[in-house]
Amino acid sequence: MKKIDLHTHTDISDGSETPEAAVCLAKSLGLAAIAVTDHDTAAGVKRAKAEGEKCGVEVVSGIELGCGWHGSEVHMLGYGVDPDDRGLASVLDRIVRDRHERNVKMAKLLSDDGIEIDVAELERRHPGSVIGRPHFALCLVEAGIAESVKDAFNRFLDPGRKYYVRRHFLSLEEGAELIIAAGGRPVIAHPLQYKLSDEGMTELLEKAVSVGVCGLECRYSGYGEETVQRLLKLAADYGLCPTGGSDWHGSHKPHISMGSGEHGELCVPYDYLEALMKR
Repeated sequence: MKKIDLHTHTDISDGSETPEAAVCLAKSLGLAAIAVTDHDTAAGVKRAKAEGEKCGVEVVSGIELGCGWHGSEVHMLGYGVDPDDRGLASVLDRIVRDRHERNVKMAKLLSDDGIEIDVAELERRHPGSVIGRPHFALCLVEAGIAESVKDAFNRFLDPGRKYYVRRHFLSLEEGAELIIAAGGRPVIAHPLQYKLSDEGMTELLEKAVSVGVCGLECRYSGYGEETVQRLLKLAADYGLCPTGGSDWHGSHKPHISMGSGEHGELCVPYDYLEALMKR
């Protein structure tokens, strides 16, 4: 069976490795295809595709968008988007500006407590990258304030924590419309992350289907087979294509391995990609 990974991040957003290095790793792992799904940017897609052509790995152009949902956040993956689409680029530019304003506000909150993070320096250290909370988390780890990126989020940067600043999110409708207009297929990412009740999940999926979402990420790092089967049934019930990916971030999330997840539980068949791209 040909294996794939449809959820990876590079240093163009909050991963540790370049797009080229991500593709080379996929090759070394024997993956037939990966999707580069950086947060709020498709700037690494062309580089990844060029590397994929060199080494024989299929690279799917992707993106991951944060969408607002009842005062919280739902992530939407987009597959097959055109990275040169003008409408997509315009909205992503607006999102990056909004992220910058949020970063400045977060830095001020941290500075008020004697924790200095220079946003301009972060941008210089990560040229071409979309700067966000993960970069702040890394700074907190480097300063010895947090033990890990996960610890930094749990104690300082997650919603409800002292240094969290909410930014503007696209609605589910806006996210789906943006992806579709750019030639892509919208997919709801890691559905268990939102900790919804059965009723809440029903509401989310009904809304998602109504706005054009065509897939649900059923296989994901840490999801056991019982969970996967439950999500596959949900996908079938709502006419959604099942997808899967690790949410690999390189050394920034060392507990997650590309293609295999946290403990080797992840196995995403190439059939998922074929079915999704036919939608």
